Amino acid sequence: MQPTDPVAAVTHPDPYPYYATLRQRPFHRDEALGLWVAAGAETAMAVLSSPACRVRPPAEPVPPPLRGGAVGDLFGRLVRMTDGDAQARAKRAVASALDVPAETVMAEARRWSASLAADRAGLDAFLFALPMHVVGALLGFDRLPEVAGRMRDVVAAITPGATAEAIGRGHEAATAMVDLTEALIDSAGGGLARRLHDAADREGGIDPAVVTANAVGFLFQAHDAGAGLLGNAVAALGARPELRRAAAADRASLPGLMQEVLRCDPPAQNTRRFVAEETVIAGQSLRAGDAILVVIAAANRDPALNPDPDRFDPARPDRRLLTFGHGRHACPGDAIAAAIAVAGLDALLDRLPDWPERPVGYRPLPNVRVPRFS
Repeated sequence: MQPTDPVAAVTHPDPYPYYATLRQRPFHRDEALGLWVAAGAETAMAVLSSPACRVRPPAEPVPPPLRGGAVGDLFGRLVRMTDGDAQARAKRAVASALDVPAETVMAEARRWSASLAADRAGLDAFLFALPMHVVGALLGFDRLPEVAGRMRDVVAAITPGATAEAIGRGHEAATAMVDLTEALIDSAGGGLARRLHDAADREGGIDPAVVTANAVGFLFQAHDAGAGLLGNAVAALGARPELRRAAAADRASLPGLMQEVLRCDPPAQNTRRFVAEETVIAGQSLRAGDAILVVIAAANRDPALNPDPDRFDPARPDRRLLTFGHGRHACPGDAIAAAIAVAGLDALLDRLPDWPERPVGYRPLPNVRVPRFS
């Protein structure tokens, strides 16, 4: 059966035929969800680049369950969750800090891939552990199991529908992460956290609390999305044994393969935007207060963006994708995320004795597609 709506599609075994039907109405109103839905590439880019469309409702910069606690304070300072001039300055500092030499990222990713790669029973844990440890090490942390555990609690608190108990644990974990990160920045080491501090100094006018929050935010953003990217790559090779054999024989093909996973089965399947002022998108009049679901996974397979879009081709020329966003909120960490996943897949090709043919399911998340294998 097809998914009932584009939110349910995130956890469907194969949502892509359904996404193809969505593209037949590239911008339409879903009354059941109470959302506008942008499924075509052109409309998705129009929404993501529109100055009238914000990442949070103007009257609700922080989700109500998180207000008044450390998780809410972190959330409200992330560049991915804010708009305006202050966001633009902080975003430039973030982009500068994330301009890490590729060899540095790959060396760290290979080191932790070799250390953490596990057998089939440990695959699910490996998907989450690898991006947490690599990004934590790049930031400069040396207490990585503690950092990974704290971040699991922060992410659990932010997940829609989190219980009061989970949110309480998240506040405690966020407080600890802020303390650890401030100490790391003060230590003046050479890691990513200090790079962000120095980039913010050069930019000027950035609150130190914003610097700390976005250093923690690197880990937050890597948690589900990093696990989803590597997990979807594992699923792609499970469904294509001949491609898995070819990848194992030619590891130089892995970066292209990972880019095709990012296009064909992206971890971030959708994202939301909130209309702050009256505007027109794709000929439709939108009012302040309207909300839009941008279905990235559908837009990536729009034939207008990529010819023959349903064909999985690691050598695809002129590949275009919206997985890392578009416009002022495009994610500047795309190269780091892809490098971590490539190193993880490389390690798994050597160490995973029983490659799963398919996931047993997907984690119940509203926008990130993370497979489960056990």
